Amino acid sequence: MKSIKIENIVAYAVIADSLNVEDIVEKIPDFQYNPEEFFGATFKLDDPRTAVLILPNGKAVCTGAKNIEDVKTSIKKITIKINCAGIKVKTNPKIETQNIIASTDVKKELHLSSISKGLLLEHVNYEPEHFPGLIYNIDDIGALLLIFSSGKIVCTGAKNMEDATKAIEMMKEKLSSLGAL
Repeated sequence: MKSIKIENIVAYAVIADSLNVEDIVEKIPDFQYNPEEFFGATFKLDDPRTAVLILPNGKAVCTGAKNIEDVKTSIKKITIKINCAGIKVKTNPKIETQNIIASTDVKKELHLSSISKGLLLEHVNYEPEHFPGLIYNIDDIGALLLIFSSGKIVCTGAKNMEDATKAIEMMKEKLSSLGAL
């Protein structure tokens, strides 16, 4: 759906049983590595514009992608780079999506206090003094929706775009049935 936009995809691939991050950073100085802050190394790509974290457990985690092809391209580029440095890793690993963050704008101001009263209470967390949006949990999809008074709705926690779209469309229907849209 055109009105729903992917903001970020977080996905990972197991590229080795384990990795010596220090060895990788020594052989490929383009990685950012500060072991006092984080035990993994980060490589930022310009095309596609993503970041790939290399972890000691053998995982490569891609963040910042706007589509799954960018995830595949990013992980492929990193595995080739690591292999070229003489460190053997899988060059065609299976990619698992961890989280898709998607958003839409209903282009209407929403009255969150009224909406929170109209939705099922066990799924709603609305504490405007702590967070400026209404949090709605969709258990069967495993997604959270963040609904803002500006009309923006953000879905996080979905494992695929179909679930993100389904969650947002379900919320739009609920908002319509409450007379908010």
